[in-house]
Amino acid sequence: MVSLKAGERADAALRTAHLLRIDSYMDIATIAMWTSSPRVDTMLGMVEASLRGGSPGGKDDELLAKLRALVREGREYLAGGDFSAAMGRMRVAHDLLSLHIIRSSGE
Repeated sequence: MVSLKAGERADAALRTAHLLRIDSYMDIATIAMWTSSPRVDTMLGMVEASLRGGSPGGKDDELLAKLRALVREGREYLAGGDFSAAMGRMRVAHDLLSLHIIRSSGE
């Protein structure tokens, strides 16, 4: 017999690992934006790719939808030359993700 609590911990660990992977891509993209890297478009594409699909168990899908919208807006603003608005969207997305990881780590 498998403990239900053990299954819940494994689920939480998988969710956290998934969100931390997205977080690391956001870190890289934000640094690329700050440094005006010629690869910023590729880095933003990596963030968008990591946000595709659903989350493990579907528990974080609402968050992923918000992040997708913010990253898409950030990319559009950057393409239009509005760095401040682009960085603002990325920082809000990153902060939402970080707060969600912190909150979910207590589950």
